[in-house]
Amino acid sequence: MKNANCSYGLKILQLLVLLGMFFGSAVTAQDSPPKVSDLLGEQQEEVETDASRAVRAGPVDEFNRGTPRGSLRSLGAAYRNGDYERAANFLDLRNLPDDVTDDGPTLARKLRIVARRTIWVDLENTSDDPLGFSDDGLPSYRDLIGQIPVPDGTVDLLMQRVPRDDGVFIWKVSNASVAQIPSLYEHYGYGEIGDKLNAFLPDIVILGLETWQWTMLLSILGAALIVAWVLTFLMIRFLPLGDGPRAERLQHFIRYPVRFLIITIVVRMWFDTIGPTVALRAIFEAKTLFIIALTWSLMGVVDLSIGRLSDRMKRVGRIQATVLLRPATTGIKVVLILLAVIVWLDNLGFRVTTLLAGLGVGSVAVALAAQKSIENLIGAITLYASQPIRVGDFCRFGNTIGTVEEINLRSTRIRTLNRSLVSVPNGVLVGIEIENITKRDKILYRSTLSIRADATADQLRFILVEIRKILYGHPRVDPEPARTRFREFGEESLKLEIFAYIRTTDWDEYLAVVEDLNLRFLDVVGEAGTQLAVKARTLLTQPPDDAGAAAEARVAEWRERQELLLPNFPDQTRDEIGDKLDYPPAGSALKRE
Repeated sequence: MKNANCSYGLKILQLLVLLGMFFGSAVTAQDSPPKVSDLLGEQQEEVETDASRAVRAGPVDEFNRGTPRGSLRSLGAAYRNGDYERAANFLDLRNLPDDVTDDGPTLARKLRIVARRTIWVDLENTSDDPLGFSDDGLPSYRDLIGQIPVPDGTVDLLMQRVPRDDGVFIWKVSNASVAQIPSLYEHYGYGEIGDKLNAFLPDIVILGLETWQWTMLLSILGAALIVAWVLTFLMIRFLPLGDGPRAERLQHFIRYPVRFLIITIVVRMWFDTIGPTVALRAIFEAKTLFIIALTWSLMGVVDLSIGRLSDRMKRVGRIQATVLLRPATTGIKVVLILLAVIVWLDNLGFRVTTLLAGLGVGSVAVALAAQKSIENLIGAITLYASQPIRVGDFCRFGNTIGTVEEINLRSTRIRTLNRSLVSVPNGVLVGIEIENITKRDKILYRSTLSIRADATADQLRFILVEIRKILYGHPRVDPEPARTRFREFGEESLKLEIFAYIRTTDWDEYLAVVEDLNLRFLDVVGEAGTQLAVKARTLLTQPPDDAGAAAEARVAEWRERQELLLPNFPDQTRDEIGDKLDYPPAGSALKRE
């Protein structure tokens, strides 16, 4: 009978559609008329869509418990308002075991405490369908919200679709999970002290912590400060730290990095007594403060080690090498900080291997870009380690002669003889030949005396003997291998070679000794009755005949009074005549300015 009625109704509907197509002005010959089956399909789809929307909306409920997500959202709102009476409406309190004696609000409060300490509920991952998830492997009337770890396994926190008093199905926390709340609270509750403080202090949440938790945290910090201060005071008081800069460095290390590390350790030991939330525990498990304290302590150890090495270098005279310790210390500290950041990120759950791979590629790029800088840095390390030169040394660098004024990490500054300043990159400096003139233990003196060719053999013998006496007897001349030899016959002279080492490393003193030797050699030549050979030349002026005699008399007078200002002027005399010359000279036009 139903099939006949349906066939009759379908024929009437087809007839109405055909009449509409015939009389409708919007349909043209090119338009293809819609099929009756398509029209029926559209109407059926529209009806199904409305029905599905009505189903997804869930039943009307004053607590918004029509879907798992809505129920959890409303439960969270009740918790935020501290309304445990309202929160109890989201717990399935039916058929609980006899050992569960707490009422609904108490169970709701304990559930909040356990959940805040153990799980993180993401509402976006909960079902927004009144029927819940159908493919989660659980019964159709249950959804899993999270798992709470316990010593012997885990406890599932479930939402369950249960009938309301009027028979409408709503979602509540499953009675199977509610039955576990007392035992879970034994593991994750506030404890006896926490419960008493929580009952005594106002229930105010600041930055995720309740008033009693802040009280406990501040108390733990105060106790940690006292313990750290006492321990570090005893260390400084009774440990043999010594005196001087080393003792100051040790005291600074104990007062700050070690004290902070002790505080961190004490806080970590008592941290669980405040009942931390999941978010706070996540920060705690990242060991942020502990990593900071440990890194600071390691950096303090580096400072102590480098300071001790610096003191040792200064004792052995390698003062310039201590300059290299500063960048080395900085480099070690940077590495420690990078390692600390990597460990911290790994504790937070980041993929450290990807980060390290990126750092590796970046390091290669930086190394290629800073190739010259690295070369100069290695050059500085070589200079400081082997110490071929030091600040103040007078050296020859290739074609440059000058005094080293500064050795930094990039280049070396050299003051040349003409007082200009040359900066040579350290990478270049370690690759060229360096002659350190300052490092000479003595200075070579080598000269040639050209005696007139008409000198007799005995005159030459006299000169050779007397010069050797001077070389062997002079306190600034090394007798070994001092020598003088009649070397050769020249075209216009007889040549005597003089070879000796002057016992000094100071160039000014060397010049003074050479001057003294040359004057003594002239005296010997004069005593032998001959002269030095001089090439023929045209004299443009002729000095007075008595000029030489007057000069000799003046020198004899200086000798008699012991006022001969050779080989050097005394400092007092230099001060007396200093800046006494008339300059600009008399008659100069500059005098009028």
